[in-house]
Amino acid sequence: MRFGAQMWGLNPSFLDDKENFLKRITKAGLRYMEPCLVLDPIPELKRFTWTPEDFKENEPLLKKYGVLTDSVHVFTPDIYDDAERIIPLAKQYGIKHVVLPCPKFEAKEAYEGLAPYISEAGDEFAKAGIELLIHNGKEESEAQIDGISAYEWLIKNTGKNVYAEPDIGWLLYGGTDPEEFLWKYEDKVKLLHYKDVKKTDGVYDEVEIGTGDVDCPACFQFARAKEIIQILDQDGSDGDFLDAVDRVAGRMNMWKNERENSVSILCVMDTTTGKVTELKRFDRVIEAPNWYQKDDDYIFYNSEGYIYKYRISTGEEEKLESGICDNCNNDHVIKADGSEIAVSHSPKGSWMSQVYIFPIEGGEPRLITKNAPSFLHGWSPDGKELAYCAFRGDAENFHVDIYAISDEGGEERQLTENAGFNDGPEYSPDGEHILFISTRTGLMQNWRMRRDGSEQTQLTFTEKNNWFGHYSPDGNKIVYLSYSKDGLDPNEHLPNMDVSLSLMDADGGNDHVILEFFGGQGSINVNSWNPDSRRFAFVKYELKHK
Repeated sequence: MRFGAQMWGLNPSFLDDKENFLKRITKAGLRYMEPCLVLDPIPELKRFTWTPEDFKENEPLLKKYGVLTDSVHVFTPDIYDDAERIIPLAKQYGIKHVVLPCPKFEAKEAYEGLAPYISEAGDEFAKAGIELLIHNGKEESEAQIDGISAYEWLIKNTGKNVYAEPDIGWLLYGGTDPEEFLWKYEDKVKLLHYKDVKKTDGVYDEVEIGTGDVDCPACFQFARAKEIIQILDQDGSDGDFLDAVDRVAGRMNMWKNERENSVSILCVMDTTTGKVTELKRFDRVIEAPNWYQKDDDYIFYNSEGYIYKYRISTGEEEKLESGICDNCNNDHVIKADGSEIAVSHSPKGSWMSQVYIFPIEGGEPRLITKNAPSFLHGWSPDGKELAYCAFRGDAENFHVDIYAISDEGGEERQLTENAGFNDGPEYSPDGEHILFISTRTGLMQNWRMRRDGSEQTQLTFTEKNNWFGHYSPDGNKIVYLSYSKDGLDPNEHLPNMDVSLSLMDADGGNDHVILEFFGGQGSINVNSWNPDSRRFAFVKYELKHK
């Protein structure tokens, strides 16, 4: 996901040691800084704001660390008149969003005069391809106009080229439910500003993000679904702001796969007609369908840590007995002869996945991989070998590569040794090749290699992040899932985002999009083709929200 930090509270730390600051925030996963801009120096704000000269001075260092200034807060008494100075600066430094602090509320009549004026400014910025956003403070979130906050009134009554960067902490402080606001104005919200507040003895105080009363994961789900940058504000933190950023970034990484409000729809697509059929809706998360090759009335999937068998003709599902494997993830594969299923399971609360095998009708699992984490993706057609993605090395210098192992266990065999993140290995139906994905050329792309790891060849070249290719049973086609280039990092495959499915020939030719939908992680992680090589199963999702 895309995270940034507002620089008001962090700028003193930046000025004290710029190199260390950029190392710290990029290690925490932040890719953006949102400076507070003054067009002319204001001495008392020097340590908290940037001037145009500061942008020029800092640009080489930001480029060195790959940090972008996608947005900037602008302190100006007249946004319309100053647009002619702001727009060239924005174009020069790649600023896409100019954020205006919400004018202080005094009376409804004043806001009625401000709304058309701000709208005109928004039109001027739009002509230059830049979006003008309004950011709320404490007073405008608390003051009321016609039964809503003054901030909401202004967002509601400005023109189509004026957008919002709501501070979710101040929304709650003022009595507005942040989640309700976000979805109510989903087309207006272009950035999300994170502050948290906590009520004690009837009074709200600023606290570190994730420790207060704001439902941060619910807001995170909105931002992920809309693919918008989330700006951290640590003004409410005690002690070292950079330490706080580390802690908050860790919490947000845990929220990445938050699925609490998901509805799952098990679907089938006919690649000949393009028709999509919804088989069943679930008021919980199901993931990664495997279509049973020995009887196509059955589809297997994981849900809530277990493997389920779904019968298409009756709509009934059955949870398989799996012994200690009570936290199976979405990496599971059925043996070609239909007798067993291999799963990836990790202890609850851990990501140290290992591969197990148990009977297809359910039963006691046996451990295959002694090393962890190992995430299964392929089982050879001859039933003798499993292929998986594995994280190896220490925390400071780990690599993510493809490994193979006998279905009886034993020593693992490394197949890739390239830079980048390598994942999703799947055997071709003839057993000669392994399809996999890799970020070694920048974005995530589909690759192919021979079973021994030789002749590694790139198959997809689109400007998207392409995940989890799956061979049709006849070996002629590959279906795969794609995310946008900028919605997440290449090594991330997150849930509940706008994605697409593409179909191509087994050699990478005739590559074309066949479906766009709301999904992602869990939609089609493992091979889900019907034995007819015409249809495949996948899962699309919906978000429940206030």
